[in-house]
Order: sequence, then C-alpha cells, then structure tokens
Amino acid sequence: MSNRFLTRRRIGLAAAAVVVAGGARAQPTADDPAQLVAVMERYAAALRTNNVEGLVALYAPDGVFIRENLPPVQGTEALRAAYRQVFATLKLDVGFQIAETEVAGDMAWLRTVSSGRIRTLATGAEQRESFNELVVFRRIAGTWKIRAYLYASSKPG
Repeated sequence: MSNRFLTRRRIGLAAAAVVVAGGARAQPTADDPAQLVAVMERYAAALRTNNVEGLVALYAPDGVFIRENLPPVQGTEALRAAYRQVFATLKLDVGFQIAETEVAGDMAWLRTVSSGRIRTLATGAEQRESFNELVVFRRIAGTWKIRAYLYASSKPG
C-alpha cells in the first residue's frame, strides 16, 4: 500500500474512533471521514427508533439497500417499503464499529461491524447478532448520502 493511502486510512480511523468513542468533536471539513461516521450514528439511531423516514433521508435518491438473501431495493419508495417491512417484523438495537473509511472527491466508503440485539416481533424471540457492512457514499449538494448499503451476517454458515 502507498504511504498516502496508509496516512489517509490512519486519519480516517482516528477520526472514526474519536466519534464512536463519544469524544469532543471539532467542526468537520468537507473531506473529513467523521462526517461519514455521523451519518452512521444517525442510521443506528433511526434503526433503534423504527424511523423509516429518517433512514430514507440518509440515502441518495437512487440509493441501494442490499440485504442478505433478498433482492436489492433501489430508490426512495423502494427503500421506504423495505424499511417498513423490516420494522413490521423486527425490533433492532444495534450499534456500529467503524473499521475503515476513505474519502475520494465526492465519493467515499466505510466498512463497519455492527452488533446488538434483534427481536422477532411475531415470536418475541431475541438474539444477539453481528453483521459486516460496506457503505458507499456520494456527496450531493455538499451533504453525504448513502449510495449503497450492503450487509451480511458475520456468523459462519
């Protein structure tokens, strides 16, 4: 890896660690990975509160939600329907740990590991789960939006 890439990655990880740990925040610049982390904090809060509109607002108009074992959904209305379906069947209480971030112009990405409790509403059964995520962002009118969100279980099999 190049020194420039490693330096950029270290800066991104350091910024992410400060934000995730709840440390004091400086005003982020346009290319500061902390802005991506802030989007993920809002995403986690919206999941915990079943806030469909809050989640949809984090996506670009052509945003894609790619779920394990399901077809991808794309666009505002499809995202809205997908999250309504999620909340009709599950209660989520998960948090995200940021593993990597990178910003390149008006595109960026981050890799996370999420973990927490998921309760199936129909049965009341609750279990601890963890997932690996890759989130691609696009800067639109100065604001980072989720362009693609992909997750997969971190459990074997």
